[in-house]
Amino acid sequence: MEKVLIVSGSAKSADSFANLLRDLGYPQTRVSKTGGEARRILEEETFALAIIIAPLPDEFGTETAQAAVRTPAGVMMIVRDESAAELSAQVRGLGIFVFSPAMGRRVFEQGVNLLYSVHRRLQMAAPRTERLQEKMEDLRLIGRAKCLLIQYSHMTEPEAHRFIEQRSMEKRVTRRKVAEEILQKYEI
Repeated sequence: MEKVLIVSGSAKSADSFANLLRDLGYPQTRVSKTGGEARRILEEETFALAIIIAPLPDEFGTETAQAAVRTPAGVMMIVRDESAAELSAQVRGLGIFVFSPAMGRRVFEQGVNLLYSVHRRLQMAAPRTERLQEKMEDLRLIGRAKCLLIQYSHMTEPEAHRFIEQRSMEKRVTRRKVAEEILQKYEI
């Protein structure tokens, strides 16, 4: 089941929103009383949603919201009516949904559903992102190995490329493995 982080300096507000979330099908909530504590929790655990009820005892809450958007969690800030429009304009580009209690329960439910959808899309994109990062790392290692071959074996770039390709086929290993061997051989 998906977990929700509620960040609130008020235990009463945290309980109230935890009950609302339970009614919406999110029974697992974790409550943090401060922004600093919430940022530590966000580094250690994965949440579907992060709901920040501003202001917090140690900050307004935007710092914690900005930290939360760097995770796969959908992020909602709950603020008083008078500051909602201004805050929304400030954080809209970051993907933070700003909710005011005057908007009503229905808008809250729609916001939670929307943020959960965003969370699921980010989770589905994560494996592809990891594969692309691995490929980029492979290319960096192969590029460094080519540079070492050019420098120490006096090869041209196409010769270094062919050397790595041929060695990879001969040994039946990846080009990355060949590049790592070259890096071990030449780097001090």
